[in-house]
Amino acid sequence: MPTPPTPARGGVRGGWSRERGCVARLAVGVVAFAVISTPGLGFAPGSRTSEVARPRHVGLSAKYDKDKLMNEASFTEGAMRSFQDLFRPKDAELSPEEIEEQLRQEASSAATEGAMQSLRLDVMSGEEDEEGLPIRRAAPISVLQSKAKQSLVFFAVPKEREELVTDVLLSMRIEAKDISERNLLLVPAIVDVSSKMLLEFPPNIRNAKLMRQKSVALPVSSDGQAAAWGALLAAEFEEADEQDIGDQVRQMGLALVVRSDGSIVRRGVGRPQWKVVFDETDD
Repeated sequence: MPTPPTPARGGVRGGWSRERGCVARLAVGVVAFAVISTPGLGFAPGSRTSEVARPRHVGLSAKYDKDKLMNEASFTEGAMRSFQDLFRPKDAELSPEEIEEQLRQEASSAATEGAMQSLRLDVMSGEEDEEGLPIRRAAPISVLQSKAKQSLVFFAVPKEREELVTDVLLSMRIEAKDISERNLLLVPAIVDVSSKMLLEFPPNIRNAKLMRQKSVALPVSSDGQAAAWGALLAAEFEEADEQDIGDQVRQMGLALVVRSDGSIVRRGVGRPQWKVVFDETDD
């Protein structure tokens, strides 16, 4: 299901993700063709990057005119570049309203990034209690990012859609090895958007084995942190309202990808597509 656009990393931060894909094939004589692709950027289920077949290596006979082949190769390369430049769309100039919206989105992201630093997460300590259950310990996000170099993937849902938390935990288990190797933490959360409060997980989710995966971190709810977390995540739902996709976010959940340097690199509708997350957070 397509969702409104977000700029890729390196562009303006704060927009919402969308699946995009196009492939253009341009024939250059009989010698070659160029493939120009824009990979899928969305978090919507089923997003894929465009696939291009690997070219075959063609052997040369023992007798050949090296200079002639070099000249032909140079000509072909120049022709392909000319065709690519001809069909590559030029960046459109932004209207004052679009510039204002981009600045507003950047300000929203900066506010979230700043507010997040003082909040804490319960992370797996690697220890177990007397009943053999894993022990969690609270750690500030600022420490997790600066010392442990961990990137964070938040997945927040309204209380009416709490079952989506189980879905994202299942998807995480499939990619558990890659998630662990990349030092990623998934942070699921249930939010009462109207009251701006973080809600407790129901027993069937809180006590599930899926919740004990080592890369699952939970928002700390004690010492006033529930209100702080609720305000931060409710603000993200309000940001979706500003971009006219509030209904989709409330139905499918909200994903927020934060690199270890503290920067938000993607907002997404629906559960995260892990391959996209890996691309966004890999150094």
